[in-house]
Amino acid sequence: MSITKAAEIKYQFENWLIQEAKLLDRIEFDNWYELMHSDLQYLMPVRVNKEGNERPDYSTEMFAFQDDIDTLKMRVERLKTDYAWAELPPSRTRRFVSNVDVLEYEENNYALVESYLLIYRSRTDDIHHDLISGERRDEFKYEDGSWKLSKRFFIVDQTTINTRNLAIFV
Repeated sequence: MSITKAAEIKYQFENWLIQEAKLLDRIEFDNWYELMHSDLQYLMPVRVNKEGNERPDYSTEMFAFQDDIDTLKMRVERLKTDYAWAELPPSRTRRFVSNVDVLEYEENNYALVESYLLIYRSRTDDIHHDLISGERRDEFKYEDGSWKLSKRFFIVDQTTINTRNLAIFV
């Protein structure tokens, strides 16, 4: 693959991730949900401390969330109700996406993309804020003329997340 083609592919997925972050920060959850593939797996394993260099240093059996397309749709729909107390009023978030790397790519079929994510989150007039950082491994499938997210594996950096809830999307 030429350097120009590789740069175009990287730009395409970098742009996809930036546009996704904007939708989430603007609380456009329905538009964001449209970016998901019907086979979606949306996972955040629990981070664990292990001895030395033992890997993986996250649980393979416990998850902060483990959603499919249906449970993700329920989460999105719930945020539109008066029963999403953790998000009334909605959090103010800013997502920073960086270190995007396309690891695998099959034109108009499949892509595996890694990126880093930093989320700044504040609520109401509270002087405290949350910083959540981690690495994402995203799988994309090409469907109906566009790339759809088919798997997100978010490895949070912290073993103890200092936030009141995880009612936001990563």
